[in-house]
Amino acid sequence: MQHWDVIVAGGGSAGFAAALTCARAGARTLLLERQTMLGGMGVNAWVHTFCGLFHPDVSRPWAWLNPGIPQQVGEAMMERTRQTQPDLMGRVYVLRQHPSVFATLTDEWCAHEPTLTRLSGVEWSGLSRIEDGWQIEYLSRGNRQVAQARSLVDTTGDATGARWLGTAYWAQAAAEQLYRPAYVCLLPQVSGMHDESWRLQLGAMLVRAVREEKLPTSALGAQFRDSTHAPEVFMTIDLEAGGGGWDPLDASCRAQAEADGRRTGMAIWQHLRTAHGDFQNCPPPVFPAQAGIRESARYVGDVVLTGDMLAACTRHEHEVALAGWPMEKRETARGPKFRFFDRPEPAGIPAGSLRQSALPGLFFAGRCLSADHEALASLRVMGTCMATGQAAGQMALAHAGR
Repeated sequence: MQHWDVIVAGGGSAGFAAALTCARAGARTLLLERQTMLGGMGVNAWVHTFCGLFHPDVSRPWAWLNPGIPQQVGEAMMERTRQTQPDLMGRVYVLRQHPSVFATLTDEWCAHEPTLTRLSGVEWSGLSRIEDGWQIEYLSRGNRQVAQARSLVDTTGDATGARWLGTAYWAQAAAEQLYRPAYVCLLPQVSGMHDESWRLQLGAMLVRAVREEKLPTSALGAQFRDSTHAPEVFMTIDLEAGGGGWDPLDASCRAQAEADGRRTGMAIWQHLRTAHGDFQNCPPPVFPAQAGIRESARYVGDVVLTGDMLAACTRHEHEVALAGWPMEKRETARGPKFRFFDRPEPAGIPAGSLRQSALPGLFFAGRCLSADHEALASLRVMGTCMATGQAAGQMALAHAGR
């Protein structure tokens, strides 16, 4: 039996921030991650932009929105990729990030904390309450392990803990509403200048190829963006993933979606190699460890944040972080539909959206925090996930008496 002050389940951007917050305060912290690298979607699915890091008012110079770990990660990424400022894309600031740099950064920062133990390749397999906290079970290469802690933080993205505890504690949108997954491929050695007209030309070329039945219809969801290290280009393919049959908690659905992503990525690469001069020397695409999941199950907390609250820039008495990214709704693979806030100001994220009073000592952050389907379209981005993860870590520390 292992005893800890805090256990953090999930090592994505929220879980990394939560665990680091606890360890920096001296708490004995256990961080569990099912993949082999920390960083979540930003490392394993190659989501290559940090969204939600900046104040939403683009009429003024860019400014960090949430202090602490979100800002520290952003500053470190800018330094390591030699960026001096974020990119202004329409009405939002975004920071390009490189998955390999992010993975290395999480390794280094975790190794610097002597009270933090991280485990990779483990699967959370059970949860129960105990007198002074929580007991979890997890599988490590087929071996069952048990651990206890005063405080537990769930950043799995799938509300895993809530699903162990019962239907009263979690919710999920209908399959036809769930935000579609993305599949991101890395294309090395793409020559030329990749400005907006270049991307529009590529899009028109793919549309023609689909109409001529040279490419599958899934190629219509492809977009291209330069890496921080030219001449690399990231190709993001939005997937229908079975439409009304999509279920991110179903292993067969995820396997099929990822197979479709690989098939589409390979087909696009083969077509562009012959149809576009900039891709002549491009080797086959490099595939990610997983598809990028935008929505899954989420907790029902003391406060359920709504899209209307965010749009109205609502502030709360006990808020623990700020949201500044617009609601980026992707219910189909035909591109996003944005709902911007009513004013170029952030909205508050209250402590109640990271906890449930009926579950003392259990906190949640990242993509599985307590919000409705529309609000999640804003809160799920990595910059905001770091902020809520940091806040959940602080709440876990307080409950554990640290």
